[in-house]
Amino acid sequence: MKFPVSVAEKPMLPDSVRRRLVLGMSLTLTGCVQPYGTVRHEPRPPAPRRIATLDVEGRVDVLQAGRSTVGRDGMALHSNDVVRTFGSSYAQVRFLDGDQVWLDFDTRVRVGSIFTFFGRVFAAVSGVFEVDSEFVAASSEGTEYTVTIGRGGRNNFSVAVRTGAVRCVPRRGRWRAVRLVAGQRLRGQGGATPALDRLDNREMQSEFGWVPALRKIPGKLRPLPPRPEGYTQPVPRRPAPVTKPSEPVVR
Repeated sequence: MKFPVSVAEKPMLPDSVRRRLVLGMSLTLTGCVQPYGTVRHEPRPPAPRRIATLDVEGRVDVLQAGRSTVGRDGMALHSNDVVRTFGSSYAQVRFLDGDQVWLDFDTRVRVGSIFTFFGRVFAAVSGVFEVDSEFVAASSEGTEYTVTIGRGGRNNFSVAVRTGAVRCVPRRGRWRAVRLVAGQRLRGQGGATPALDRLDNREMQSEFGWVPALRKIPGKLRPLPPRPEGYTQPVPRRPAPVTKPSEPVVR
């Protein structure tokens, strides 16, 4: 009578046979995966496209791709860059199509068309252009105008037209769109219906007088286009005289 052989009693394979089996299994598994050390490289994202050039007077900060840097003359600007001027600085954004936007002191904007967070900008444009904000969007074609948004958290705004025409539409509130022509200004507060008025000589100086002062900086902030006939040239503010430390100040 024969008894079944237990597992422990089964004969062992010769060492040479076992080595061949292990080698065959290793080769089989190796064919199922990529070779060791192979790295798949993803294509690099394209570099941001330049849409404008920055010129500065004084300290100007630029936020690009989440990184803040000090603005400089000839600096390339890309879509969604944020430009910030301070109490004694100005900036000019020159778009590749020839449109120009000046930033007054203490102003913060995002570049694309222009979105104004606060402060005042002056746009001199030849094509379709828009200056946007939280309260009002001012669109134009071939004109010059300022848009002012209240500083320090104030929600006042104004749009004043120097030449051409500008169409203003609400971003807050339900007032109807307003078309402004040269010499007119729209002023409002938050979402309330804004008021339309006409600028006198003093108000023209207040709205546009700061821009000719920038024209006197040679080779930096580029000049304005020629003014129309009959326009009264505002008198630019004269800089305060510089007093040497050794000289007494006469009051």
